Amino acid sequence: MKKLLLIPLTMLLACGAAFSQGTVKNRAIKNNSYLNLSYIRPIMDYGKIEGNESPNNMLKYYKKKAGDELTHYSAGLNVGANFYIHPVSWIIEGFKPGLCVDFIDLGVDYYRFNDGVQNQNGGVDTSKYSDLTASYSLNLGVIATVNPFKNFYIDLTAKMCPTFAVNYFKIPAYKAPSAIASWDVYEYRMPGDQYGGYDVSGSIYTRPDQEAEDTGIGLGLDYSFGFNIRYSKISIGCEWFFGNIRYSYDTWNEQKVNNQRLKAKIGLSFD
Repeated sequence: MKKLLLIPLTMLLACGAAFSQGTVKNRAIKNNSYLNLSYIRPIMDYGKIEGNESPNNMLKYYKKKAGDELTHYSAGLNVGANFYIHPVSWIIEGFKPGLCVDFIDLGVDYYRFNDGVQNQNGGVDTSKYSDLTASYSLNLGVIATVNPFKNFYIDLTAKMCPTFAVNYFKIPAYKAPSAIASWDVYEYRMPGDQYGGYDVSGSIYTRPDQEAEDTGIGLGLDYSFGFNIRYSKISIGCEWFFGNIRYSYDTWNEQKVNNQRLKAKIGLSFD
């Protein structure tokens, strides 16, 4: 991983060197603050429960399950600041490293869909179900910025993101056939039975005959790598997050959930 980080850093230094020929009059990299709005895309094995037979990607699972009836929102907001080391012009003109801090980083991932639960008469009761995760993190990392010409900046960032999250769900519960000796899919224990929230294979589980509803509190540690392109006060960028969150629920088992996602950002920067 460390070797991979050298590639974008080398490219950033080369870019700074290419534009550092001659004078750098009216060019300066200053401490700044920022506010960004984000579209967040769950990627890779986002939502997978480690050690359990759960979906490899929560968004793909719900899309396959609900089709066009799925409603999905995933967005974020972050407020932070960049603090640069002064001076470092003896390295490369138009280049500065520093620290970046996201004082507020909020995110939400929401799913809503229709499904049916089998009733005692053998019929199906259709209802609306939801799965909502809201998170807050305080992020600390490093930044490297080049200023190739006036009012134009390119940033590379790497951050560590301690995260607090709340997960609420109301979903159909699938009963494990008695032939399965051990069944630990989002396990929910009842007298003589085991129920899980995800029908992964679609073949060995019966139709859900009850609902599962619970709220979990989670703590975790994410890491992120990203870039920003800034012109004057306008900023766009992209950031890749990976890590996991461990949730504790009232009735369901403790879960360690993967948290990979891609964040596309647009915002404002202020000196």
